[in-house]
Amino acid sequence: MSKTQTAKPMIRHADEGETYNIFNGLAILKATAAETNGSFGLVEQRANAGMATPLHVHHSDDELFYVVEGQVTFHVDGEDLVAGPGDTVFAPHGVPHAFRVDEDGSRWLDVREGGKEQFFADIGLDIEGYGAPPADPPTEEMQERLGRYLETYDLEILGPSPLVEDAA
Repeated sequence: MSKTQTAKPMIRHADEGETYNIFNGLAILKATAAETNGSFGLVEQRANAGMATPLHVHHSDDELFYVVEGQVTFHVDGEDLVAGPGDTVFAPHGVPHAFRVDEDGSRWLDVREGGKEQFFADIGLDIEGYGAPPADPPTEEMQERLGRYLETYDLEILGPSPLVEDAA
């Protein structure tokens, strides 16, 4: 059975797309489910050294990361995977993972199941411009927004990042 085509061809240039500060990294919505006929969502992320996510698990969706610039260390299922330009990392659903940005100016793409890219819009704070914010610890407001959407995105926070020494 073939899909009914409802999407239209599009282009989103390098510094175009809705922008959000998500845990002091920049998320740019590059392609949404509405634009891809529900097939996938694509988010470009930019961050500076020190930005890190807590250890978490997506119970119902996979994530595929492609590093464009810089270096990002991914902790997936207990293994540390250091990724640089051109490297791809897959985090299957149900598998605990986290990441830490190792170099200022790092950029990577995050491919999601169609509709799951809206996570960034729901929990992120609107931000202007396309530069990565300082890699400060997440604010209380950021933590609260995340907490409101855990169930919506079938996401569970398991604890602090295993990639940050003082996270314990």
